[in-house]
Amino acid sequence: MATSLHSGHSANVDLPHGMDQFRLLLSAFLVVGITTTVAAFVAGWAPNLRPLLLQEDGIVEMATAIFFALAALGAATSVTMWGLRLPLLLAGLIGFAELMDETSFGSRLFGFQPPPLYGGGQLDGFHDLLIVAFRLTHDLNPLLAWLLVGLLLAASVALIAFVGMQLLKGFRGDPKRLSTHTLLFAHFAFIGLAQVIDISASSSHALSAMEEVFELDAAILLAFYVLQHNWEAWIANRGRVVAP
Repeated sequence: MATSLHSGHSANVDLPHGMDQFRLLLSAFLVVGITTTVAAFVAGWAPNLRPLLLQEDGIVEMATAIFFALAALGAATSVTMWGLRLPLLLAGLIGFAELMDETSFGSRLFGFQPPPLYGGGQLDGFHDLLIVAFRLTHDLNPLLAWLLVGLLLAASVALIAFVGMQLLKGFRGDPKRLSTHTLLFAHFAFIGLAQVIDISASSSHALSAMEEVFELDAAILLAFYVLQHNWEAWIANRGRVVAP
């Protein structure tokens, strides 16, 4: 991450055209809030549109794949143009892995059959590895299996609380720097919530819909995280070009 710019300010607090980190956070969560609200409205009060929005390979899943692709491509482009930056490398790898997960490792694109999954189903995504771990642990000790789910839920809630404190800090005008990884933490929180639902509530159509929307929210947040660090990389390299 670039730590200095011309005039000596942090990239977090001195982005041009008012695009500072806090405004970017608010923009990201505004998009997530609108997306979640629209999906909830359609799911609850527009049954005729519900299949179009939430069905397999419907609008929500397609949008999720697109945002993960944007995150991966945006990170790769930035690293190619301006050099290796660890946040962008990490975000790009996460985006690519989750894009593969969302497209069932490409099976939906190329038509091959994924391998069978322990306990039933198919191994068509990285999230299925967590389901395998839950099933194996459940065979050994059901209480331990649900304890693992509880820990995942607790970790997700803790990340949400951290993100909330970051936003509150921004609203209060706290002079301390906000974490540059707030959006990434929020991404992991939504992914964690989606996985908890995937494991524990697969028989509920309403909760399954929430899982899909949470995954879309996570993809949006990851794309904004890449945008944030792309902007910082551009400013840092622009500063080197104009420096005497």
